[in-house]
Amino acid sequence: MSRTGFAFLMIAIAALVLLAMWLGWRGRARRHRAFAEHGDALVGMVLGTFPGVSYVSTTPVGAPLDRLSIPGLQFKGFADLTLRTDGATIAVTGEPEVHLPAERLLGSGVASRRVGKAVERDGLSLLQWRAADGSEVESSFRFSQAADQLRFADAVAQIIPAGETPLATGPHTHSISHTTQEDA
Repeated sequence: MSRTGFAFLMIAIAALVLLAMWLGWRGRARRHRAFAEHGDALVGMVLGTFPGVSYVSTTPVGAPLDRLSIPGLQFKGFADLTLRTDGATIAVTGEPEVHLPAERLLGSGVASRRVGKAVERDGLSLLQWRAADGSEVESSFRFSQAADQLRFADAVAQIIPAGETPLATGPHTHSISHTTQEDA
Protein backbone atom coordinates (compact mmCIF):
# COMPACT_ATOMS: atom_id res chain seq x y z
CA MET A 1 0.00 0.00 0.00
CA SER A 2 1.33 3.42 -0.89
CA ARG A 3 1.80 6.20 1.66
CA THR A 4 -1.09 8.13 0.14
CA GLY A 5 -3.40 5.13 0.37
CA PHE A 6 -2.36 4.51 3.96
CA ALA A 7 -2.98 8.19 4.83
CA PHE A 8 -6.48 8.04 3.33
CA LEU A 9 -7.21 4.83 5.24
CA MET A 10 -6.15 6.43 8.54
CA ILE A 11 -8.23 9.55 7.81
CA ALA A 12 -11.26 7.37 7.03
CA ILE A 13 -10.82 5.38 10.26
CA ALA A 14 -10.45 8.60 12.29
CA ALA A 15 -13.58 10.03 10.63
CA LEU A 16 -15.56 6.87 11.47
CA VAL A 17 -14.40 6.98 15.11
CA LEU A 18 -15.36 10.66 15.42
CA LEU A 19 -18.75 9.98 13.80
CA ALA A 20 -19.39 7.09 16.22
CA MET A 21 -18.46 9.30 19.19
CA TRP A 22 -20.77 12.08 17.97
CA LEU A 23 -23.67 9.65 17.42
CA GLY A 24 -23.09 8.12 20.86
CA TRP A 25 -23.19 11.53 22.54
CA ARG A 26 -26.38 12.45 20.64
CA GLY A 27 -27.97 9.19 21.79
CA ARG A 28 -26.96 9.87 25.38
CA ALA A 29 -28.41 13.40 25.15
CA ARG A 30 -31.67 11.98 23.76
CA ARG A 31 -31.91 9.43 26.61
CA HIS A 32 -31.32 12.13 29.23
CA ARG A 33 -33.75 14.66 27.77
CA ALA A 34 -36.32 13.69 30.44
CA PHE A 35 -34.05 15.27 33.06
CA ALA A 36 -34.22 18.63 31.30
CA GLU A 37 -37.26 20.24 32.93
CA HIS A 38 -35.53 22.83 35.08
CA GLY A 39 -38.22 25.23 36.23
CA ASP A 40 -38.52 29.00 36.08
CA ALA A 41 -36.01 31.59 37.22
CA LEU A 42 -35.70 31.77 40.99
CA VAL A 43 -36.39 35.00 42.88
CA GLY A 44 -35.81 34.12 46.56
CA MET A 45 -33.30 35.72 48.88
CA VAL A 46 -29.70 34.93 47.91
CA LEU A 47 -27.97 32.64 50.43
CA GLY A 48 -24.72 32.30 48.52
CA THR A 49 -23.18 33.11 45.17
CA PHE A 50 -20.17 31.30 43.78
CA PRO A 51 -18.96 32.87 40.54
CA GLY A 52 -16.44 31.00 38.41
CA VAL A 53 -16.68 27.71 40.30
CA SER A 54 -15.51 24.68 38.34
CA TYR A 55 -18.47 22.52 37.28
CA VAL A 56 -17.35 18.90 36.85
CA SER A 57 -20.34 16.73 35.93
CA THR A 58 -23.80 15.49 36.85
CA THR A 59 -24.13 11.78 37.56
CA PRO A 60 -26.76 9.43 38.98
CA VAL A 61 -26.46 8.98 42.74
CA GLY A 62 -24.14 6.05 43.40
CA ALA A 63 -22.65 6.05 39.89
CA PRO A 64 -19.88 8.68 39.94
CA LEU A 65 -18.44 7.60 36.59
CA ASP A 66 -21.69 7.70 34.56
CA ARG A 67 -22.01 11.26 33.18
CA LEU A 68 -25.52 12.41 32.37
CA SER A 69 -25.99 14.56 29.28
CA ILE A 70 -28.60 16.94 30.70
CA PRO A 71 -29.21 20.14 28.71
CA GLY A 72 -27.46 22.96 30.57
CA LEU A 73 -25.19 20.51 32.41
CA GLN A 74 -23.65 18.57 29.53
CA PHE A 75 -20.13 19.92 29.52
CA LYS A 76 -17.43 20.52 32.11
CA GLY A 77 -16.52 24.18 32.59
CA PHE A 78 -16.76 27.23 34.79
CA ALA A 79 -20.14 28.02 36.27
CA ASP A 80 -21.88 30.69 38.28
CA LEU A 81 -23.69 28.93 41.11
CA THR A 82 -26.36 30.84 43.04
CA LEU A 83 -28.20 29.40 46.03
CA ARG A 84 -31.46 31.12 47.00
CA THR A 85 -34.12 30.38 49.56
CA ASP A 86 -36.30 28.97 46.76
CA GLY A 87 -33.63 26.81 45.07
CA ALA A 88 -30.37 26.77 43.14
CA THR A 89 -29.30 28.14 39.77
CA ILE A 90 -26.38 26.64 37.86
CA ALA A 91 -25.13 28.63 34.87
CA VAL A 92 -22.32 26.77 33.12
CA THR A 93 -20.48 28.99 30.62
CA GLY A 94 -21.93 28.49 27.15
CA GLU A 95 -24.93 26.49 28.38
CA PRO A 96 -28.50 27.52 29.29
CA GLU A 97 -29.11 28.20 32.99
CA VAL A 98 -30.53 25.39 35.09
CA HIS A 99 -32.98 26.40 37.83
CA LEU A 100 -33.62 23.78 40.51
CA PRO A 101 -36.53 24.63 42.82
CA ALA A 102 -36.05 23.94 46.54
CA GLU A 103 -38.49 21.02 46.55
CA ARG A 104 -36.18 19.14 44.15
CA LEU A 105 -33.01 19.66 46.21
CA LEU A 106 -32.00 16.73 48.40
CA GLY A 107 -28.78 17.83 50.08
CA SER A 108 -25.07 18.18 49.60
CA GLY A 109 -22.02 16.05 50.10
CA VAL A 110 -18.39 15.70 49.15
CA ALA A 111 -16.42 13.28 46.99
CA SER A 112 -12.93 12.71 45.65
CA ARG A 113 -13.72 11.51 42.15
CA ARG A 114 -16.27 12.02 39.43
CA VAL A 115 -16.21 11.29 35.73
CA GLY A 116 -13.56 13.63 34.35
CA LYS A 117 -12.00 14.65 37.69
CA ALA A 118 -10.07 13.09 40.57
CA VAL A 119 -8.87 15.26 43.46
CA GLU A 120 -7.83 14.97 47.09
CA ARG A 121 -10.22 13.40 49.61
CA ASP A 122 -13.47 15.41 49.85
CA GLY A 123 -12.20 17.95 47.30
CA LEU A 124 -15.43 18.02 45.28
CA SER A 125 -18.76 19.37 46.53
CA LEU A 126 -21.96 17.63 45.47
CA LEU A 127 -25.41 19.13 45.02
CA GLN A 128 -27.95 16.32 45.15
CA TRP A 129 -31.31 16.82 43.50
CA ARG A 130 -34.28 15.00 42.02
CA ALA A 131 -34.56 15.15 38.23
CA ALA A 132 -37.86 15.77 36.43
CA ASP A 133 -38.31 12.02 35.91
CA GLY A 134 -37.91 11.35 39.66
CA SER A 135 -34.40 9.90 39.55
CA GLU A 136 -31.83 11.16 42.04
CA VAL A 137 -28.72 12.81 40.63
CA GLU A 138 -25.81 14.86 41.88
CA SER A 139 -23.91 17.71 40.29
CA SER A 140 -20.29 18.14 41.33
CA PHE A 141 -18.29 21.33 41.75
CA ARG A 142 -14.68 22.15 42.58
CA PHE A 143 -14.23 25.24 44.73
CA SER A 144 -10.89 27.02 44.80
CA GLN A 145 -11.20 27.82 48.53
CA ALA A 146 -12.17 25.40 51.31
CA ALA A 147 -14.18 28.20 52.95
CA ASP A 148 -16.37 28.41 49.82
CA GLN A 149 -17.00 24.67 50.02
CA LEU A 150 -18.26 25.08 53.61
CA ARG A 151 -20.38 28.13 52.68
CA PHE A 152 -21.90 26.07 49.87
CA ALA A 153 -22.84 23.20 52.22
CA ASP A 154 -24.31 25.63 54.76
CA ALA A 155 -26.38 27.40 52.10
CA VAL A 156 -27.75 24.09 50.77
CA ALA A 157 -28.68 23.10 54.33
CA GLN A 158 -30.74 26.29 54.61
CA ILE A 159 -32.64 25.56 51.39
CA ILE A 160 -33.73 21.98 52.05
CA PRO A 161 -37.45 22.04 52.91
CA ALA A 162 -38.31 21.32 56.55
CA GLY A 163 -38.92 17.63 57.11
CA GLU A 164 -37.01 16.59 53.98
CA THR A 165 -34.57 13.82 54.74
CA PRO A 166 -31.26 13.84 52.90
CA LEU A 167 -30.46 10.96 50.59
CA ALA A 168 -29.10 7.85 52.23
CA THR A 169 -28.12 4.84 50.16
CA GLY A 170 -26.19 2.39 52.28
CA PRO A 171 -22.53 3.27 52.77
CA HIS A 172 -22.96 6.35 50.57
CA THR A 173 -24.57 8.68 53.05
CA HIS A 174 -25.47 11.93 51.35
CA SER A 175 -26.15 14.14 54.26
CA ILE A 176 -25.21 17.73 54.50
CA SER A 177 -21.59 18.80 54.23
CA HIS A 178 -18.91 16.32 55.27
CA THR A 179 -19.79 12.94 53.79
CA THR A 180 -18.23 11.06 50.96
CA GLN A 181 -19.01 8.40 48.37
CA GLU A 182 -15.54 6.93 48.38
CA ASP A 183 -16.37 4.36 51.08
CA ALA A 184 -17.89 1.92 48.58
